[in-house]
Amino acid sequence: MKRNTILATCLVNSKMVTPLRDAEARVRQVFEDCFPEHVFSEWNREVNDQVAQNIISNVGVESTIHVDRLILERLWDELPEPTKRELRRGLK
Repeated sequence: MKRNTILATCLVNSKMVTPLRDAEARVRQVFEDCFPEHVFSEWNREVNDQVAQNIISNVGVESTIHVDRLILERLWDELPEPTKRELRRGLK
């Protein structure tokens, strides 16, 4: 499952956005707004199914989902920690 679809599924499950295609568009918009120096298509890679289901089951039931933080903290492992710290400072 792609990273975008994982987060979109969480949004749908929490009833924040429906249908799935709209939720995927919202995730992409948040990514592009919050991380303009990075390329969405490079970030939006396949994730192991077990990892995806773990995120969906733990996050998809929350009443508020902060897509920007989830991208940075749960779905961007290859980003170096110093870069993550810098990006965290820019998040609202």
